Amino acid sequence: MAAALVARRLARRLPRARPPTRAFIPDATQLLIDVQACTDLPWYATIPLTTLAVRGALVPTSIIARRHGRRVNLAAPHLKQIQQLAAKRSQEKPDDKLGTAKLLTQGINGIIKLHGARPSLLLLPFATTLPTLLWLALGVRGLPVEAPGFADGGCLWFPDLTMTDPYLPCLCIAAVYANLERQLASPNKGASLAGVAKHVGQLAVIVTAPITFGQPCGFHLFWLSSTAFTAASGEAFRRFDRMPPLPPTPPPVDALAAKPAARRRGGGKKLRR
Repeated sequence: MAAALVARRLARRLPRARPPTRAFIPDATQLLIDVQACTDLPWYATIPLTTLAVRGALVPTSIIARRHGRRVNLAAPHLKQIQQLAAKRSQEKPDDKLGTAKLLTQGINGIIKLHGARPSLLLLPFATTLPTLLWLALGVRGLPVEAPGFADGGCLWFPDLTMTDPYLPCLCIAAVYANLERQLASPNKGASLAGVAKHVGQLAVIVTAPITFGQPCGFHLFWLSSTAFTAASGEAFRRFDRMPPLPPTPPPVDALAAKPAARRRGGGKKLRR
C-alpha cells in the first residue's frame, strides 16, 4: 500500500508531455533560434533571412503551376470547340443528355491529356505556400521574450521586437494592398477571377487591420519580408517567364459547315478535244 502511494506521488511529479496538436509551433520557433545562433545575425536580419529562404524553397511549385497553366491555355480553344459540338448534339438529340455529357467528358479529358496538362497542379502554390506561411508566422509569434537578443534585436524606429508599433502595421497593410493591386491586375479591364480575388484580398486586409495593430514588431517584420518576396517573384515571373497569349479560338461549328468549298482553278472550263 505504501509503495503504491509513493509511486503515485512520483508519477505526479513527473513532467507532463506536451499535447501533440501544437507540436509544429515550437519547430518553427526552434528553426528561427537555430538560424540566429548559427549566423550570429541580429533578429532584424534573422527573421527576413529565414522568411526569404523558406519562400525561395517553394519557388519550384510556382514554376510547375505556370508550366501547366501554359498547357491549359493551349488547350482552351479546343475545349471551347468541344463544348460547341456538345451543345449542337444536345439540340439535335435532346433525349440523349447522358450520352452527350459522357462524350463531352471524354473529349475534355482527351484534349487535356493530349496537351499533357494537369489543371489540379494550378493550385499547387496555394496548397504549399499558405500552410508554410502560417507555420512560419506562428513560429515568429511564438518566439520567447527571453531569447538571446530578441528584445533589443530591432532597428530603425522599432528597437524592441516584442513591443507594438503604430507605423509598421500601416506599412505592411499598404504594401500588401499595393502588391495585390499589381499582381492581380486584370489585363482586359473587365470582370475576371483575378479581379475578384484582388478585391476580396484587399477587403480582408482592411477588415483585419485592427487585429494586426496588436501584433509585435517581430511579426510585422516577417509579414513585410514575405510581401517583399511575393512582389519581387511576381515581377521576375512577369519579366522573364511571360505567359504566351491565348491562341485564336476556332470558328464555330455552324460557320465551318456553312462555308462553301473552294473551287479549283479551271474547274468550270470545258475540255477541248
